[in-house]
Amino acid sequence: MDGERLTQEEILGFMQLLLVAGQETTVNLLINALVCFMENRDELARVQADPALLPSAIEEVLRYRSPVQWMPRATRREVSLGGQVIPAGKLLLAMIGSANRDPSQFRDPIRFDVTREPNVHLAFGHGIHACIGAALARLEGRIALGEFLQQVGRFELVSDEPWEPRKALHVHGPSRLPIRIAPRRS
Repeated sequence: MDGERLTQEEILGFMQLLLVAGQETTVNLLINALVCFMENRDELARVQADPALLPSAIEEVLRYRSPVQWMPRATRREVSLGGQVIPAGKLLLAMIGSANRDPSQFRDPIRFDVTREPNVHLAFGHGIHACIGAALARLEGRIALGEFLQQVGRFELVSDEPWEPRKALHVHGPSRLPIRIAPRRS
């Protein structure tokens, strides 16, 4: 109780961050999952045949089409990385999307594989920079995508209307995804 208190401006900024970051990343996770499954029908069939693969499929979507592509960071001290020295106090961009396709970390990194193991991606950051909403985003993804796959028999891109990527540097996902849906037959 005797510690520092946040200002009204800091509280509002933090709430804005939570609302935007939480909504934005989860929406892109779900839309990116649909894109991955439409582009990889065999992997979709695996998940439909075995719904227990859904958590692993979510992790692969996060790795393969990370909703956040980069994140700015500042060095607190001098850091040696890849033979280069980054001085203290310098701003750099952690390229999450690129790191999640690193062939030294992932076998066959350009292949979408819902059974990838291990799958230690950086979609939600790492260490002290790990996203506080990661568990909630994963849960929302599993529930929403699970329900979608249970209710929908088939989904495909509308052939004469290609999907459009977002015109954003840091967020990865479609701005428009015209799909045709057929309900699952009982």
